[in-house]
Amino acid sequence: MRHKRNTQTLSRFSSYYKATIRALARSVLVNHKIVTTKLKAKLARRLVDKLVNLGKQMDSLAARRRANSFLNDHELVHKLFTQIGPAFTERKGGYTRIIPFKRRRGDNAELVVLELSSQVAEVKSLKEKKEKAAPKVEDERIKMVTEQKRAEDRLAKQEHKQEHKEVAPPGKEKHKKEKEFPRPPKQKFGGFGKFFKPRRDSL
Repeated sequence: MRHKRNTQTLSRFSSYYKATIRALARSVLVNHKIVTTKLKAKLARRLVDKLVNLGKQMDSLAARRRANSFLNDHELVHKLFTQIGPAFTERKGGYTRIIPFKRRRGDNAELVVLELSSQVAEVKSLKEKKEKAAPKVEDERIKMVTEQKRAEDRLAKQEHKQEHKEVAPPGKEKHKKEKEFPRPPKQKFGGFGKFFKPRRDSL
């Protein structure tokens, strides 16, 4: 009986419960939208709002470490502080919303959509911009050098084959001729003629 117990555990041990909520919050930050049950969405919403509030703060090492203690992913923490957090600077709350979706077939559970309430613009890194702006001259040079080396290797192999052609001994030439004109295949049991005698035995 769970009388006078206001905590929700989703019928899990504490470690499994924490792992479930953190996984849901992580997937919301990665995909910006997930479909889950209504109870799980309400519980994961608290952690997502807390993480977005961290991302809005000043980008410091302490704040990143606090976010990493929940997410355990450095790339996702960087995305939180560079893309998701700045998208909610003008908001004081309501970073997520829950939209009713449908009933799940099988157990008739109520499904909802948990999503971020504003669109997050994907900020491309400076390295990608520089790579697109500047032509890849070094890559072209590397390709030219590799093609030249391959052509030289092919020529060297051909010359080596021509210089060291294997001369077959006289015994092997006969064997090759026999292969060119193979013998007819042998019949099973030497043919059916041996089963029948040419003359019938006398009684």
